[in-house]
Formats: sequence, C-alpha cells, structure tokens
Amino acid sequence: MARTTFDDLLRMKSAMIPGTWAAEAMGMSPTRLIGYARERPELIQFPYQVSGNRMKVPRVPFLRWAGYSDEEIKSAASVAALTVERTGTL
Repeated sequence: MARTTFDDLLRMKSAMIPGTWAAEAMGMSPTRLIGYARERPELIQFPYQVSGNRMKVPRVPFLRWAGYSDEEIKSAASVAALTVERTGTL
C-alpha cells in the first residue's frame, strides 16, 4: 500500500484524518507521532486528539501547519470533487 502524502490529504474531503496518515505524510512512524502526542505534546504544533492508542487530526489545520494556504486547500478539494463527479473515482 502506498504511503499517504500531503497531495493525498489535499484531495480528501474528510474533516478528520487518522494520525497514521498524518505521520506518513510527515515521513515518520505513527507510533512515534502518538508517543510525542502523549509524552512531548509541546513538540506537535497542530491540533490533534488522542483516545487510547488512536490519534485523530483535523485535516485543514494540519495542512495549514504544513504550509498550505486556504486557497490551495480549497482549490485541491474542488479539483478532487470534479474528478469524482466526472469519473466516479478519485
């Protein structure tokens, strides 16, 4: 299975993404990201929530943290919606 990239996250519509996807886009292991969330939360500069061994990240604030503008996020989501509308798949 391919690793999740920031381009993948840009094209998604979901409000929340799994921490595993955020970690993959950042090039780190999900276990390390969740470990930082628990033990060194000051190192994580984007919003998240941890419940047990699962982590959820709000997609748009995460993309903003990664340096994407609101226009880029909105534009990528629009292109993805048109692709799905025209072809039925992303």
